[in-house]
This record gives sequence, C-alpha cells and structure tokens, in this order.
Amino acid sequence: MVAREQYERLARHLRQDGREHVGMTFAQVARVIGAELPPSAYKHSAWWASDPKHTQAVWLDAGYTARPDPAA
Repeated sequence: MVAREQYERLARHLRQDGREHVGMTFAQVARVIGAELPPSAYKHSAWWASDPKHTQAVWLDAGYTARPDPAA
C-alpha cells in the first residue's frame, strides 16, 4: 500500500512543474511517488476522481484535476 507521504511527492512535483496542464503516464506517476500504482488506478477512473477524501487525490492540493486515459 502506498503511504500518503508518497502521494505528497506527486503534489510537490506538480507544484514545481507549475504548468497549467501536466501530462503524465501511469509509469511517470509511479516513478514520482516511488511505488507502483495499485491495480485499481489502471482499471477504474474513479480512482482518479477529484474527491478530497481520497488519499491519493493530492493533485487537488496542487490545483489540478486528473483525467486519466487508460488507452494512451
């Protein structure tokens, strides 16, 4: 299981990037957090929902929303 601190790495990465839109592959996200994403991240768009109750939704803290494209 990925710890909140690992997801915080993603928030810091996004803040440092600063662009309006940041495109990342699943592999790039995993590299930033330092762990594999859970299988549900690949299968269910709800994992990427903009719900602040989701531990992984740190992109909200950085001012972003997630729009995954599993086919990409």
